Amino acid sequence: MSRQALYRAYRPRSFEEVVGQSRVVMTLREAVRQRRLTHAYLFSGPRGTGKTSIARILAKAVNCENLSPSGDPCLQCASCVALERGNHLDVIEIDAASNRGIDEIRDLREHLGQAPVMGKQRVYIIDEVHMLTEPAFNALLKTLEEPPEHVLFVLATTESHKLPITVLSRCQRYEFQRFRVGEIQERLRQVAAHEKIPISPEALELLAEFGDGALRDALSLLDQVSSSVGVEITRDHIENMVGALSPALLEETVSALTADTLSALILAIDHALQEGRDPRQMLRDVARELRNLVVWREAGPDLFPSYRRDWLGRLDGMVPDNILPRVWFESLDILTEGEGRLKSGFPPQLVLELALFKTRQHLLQSGRPEMRAPLLDEAGSTYVQPSRSVSASVSAEMPPVNSEKFQQALEFIRRERPSTYALVKEARCRTKGNGLELCFAFPAHLDLMKSGTNHDLLERALKHIYGDEISYTLTTESSEDPAENAVVDSREPMVETVNRSDVAANAREWFGEDIHLIGFE
Repeated sequence: MSRQALYRAYRPRSFEEVVGQSRVVMTLREAVRQRRLTHAYLFSGPRGTGKTSIARILAKAVNCENLSPSGDPCLQCASCVALERGNHLDVIEIDAASNRGIDEIRDLREHLGQAPVMGKQRVYIIDEVHMLTEPAFNALLKTLEEPPEHVLFVLATTESHKLPITVLSRCQRYEFQRFRVGEIQERLRQVAAHEKIPISPEALELLAEFGDGALRDALSLLDQVSSSVGVEITRDHIENMVGALSPALLEETVSALTADTLSALILAIDHALQEGRDPRQMLRDVARELRNLVVWREAGPDLFPSYRRDWLGRLDGMVPDNILPRVWFESLDILTEGEGRLKSGFPPQLVLELALFKTRQHLLQSGRPEMRAPLLDEAGSTYVQPSRSVSASVSAEMPPVNSEKFQQALEFIRRERPSTYALVKEARCRTKGNGLELCFAFPAHLDLMKSGTNHDLLERALKHIYGDEISYTLTTESSEDPAENAVVDSREPMVETVNRSDVAANAREWFGEDIHLIGFE
């Protein structure tokens, strides 16, 4: 005999057993107790938050023969037992994803006049109701307008915005919220104890976080890992199952975000990928730890469980303490932007690298003044890389192109192909003789831009905006020629020359007289 899945075995049977959704439970329980039920309910909210389970509990309560004073079903009468076994004649569940046509709704309407057989009311639970066709919705609307007194509808959906306003207006609506991590973790602990599944608190917390607000998903993960691990389940088991970063890899990655050289971050990403970690999950892991770091610094350790404090304290000591909270929040926005790109089909590894490189750049450039350099050259000597807001024709960096024309070219590319736009907008476009040079930070990005579709679109955009005579080159940081970079287009000057002595004086004021300047002496 096959074993029942944990999320089904531990589905709540009464209002009292429901985890979370206290507002929904309290209102429905009181309506049942006072016999003040409406004819149609709409349960909307994310998946795995208890919509169908509470619909079934409501169906039990309205038909229970021995309803408790608190409004809970007794779970012992013939009606409650029949519903739990799935053979109650007066409770009909319809999956609108599979039965979405007008014929199914017409069939439902034909049976509405039938009196209840086993209970007091006939209850129709329509799951994923937003999947119904427009004719089916019109037919359902007529049913909702004047239903028989013995009929109660419960509509459930994860996408209420897809329902016609005419249907929404005829239902009493309940919004289901995602579960908090603490609520999921406590429920997982109870289930693990009852099932005699040995699991560490750290593993429980990680499972709760990966449930993403859905208790059902978290129980499924617990079921999956308990079936494959014969010893105590640890954090390592969960990390390996979902492709998350281990604490060591997290430490390496987060500390590399503020390291002096970019190579530290490149190596950290490579180490994680070599261990088979999922780029998508890596983005989420880094974002979560940056958020935890901000909370740790601003609110203290009391908001975290005791077994997390040593880890967060160690992480706190690995990164500079002079980064403003605002900068951390802006960095989280960068990581969130990367998550959005993943959904558009962009290569996951490229998205991960781009998001983390941009995050590092933002942390180094946007912190307090003492965080804004120094950067190191390959020999370990300190030098100043002029900010883009101070454009110089004397540094090893060519002046950026800030013209309205190039923005128009970018907009042209964005409309045609967002994935190409994501690549081009990260490049530095600068004047080179009478043409343009697009300099990419990484060779992988340059290789993508040399591919047929990306390259053809770039050429079309530039010629459309600048004219057919425009010339351009594609390079990477490693292939830059300082002698060429100093050239500015004489036909259309885009920047003003900055005095060398002024730049050198400002640099020494910031970093001290001992700083070694390259290209300014």
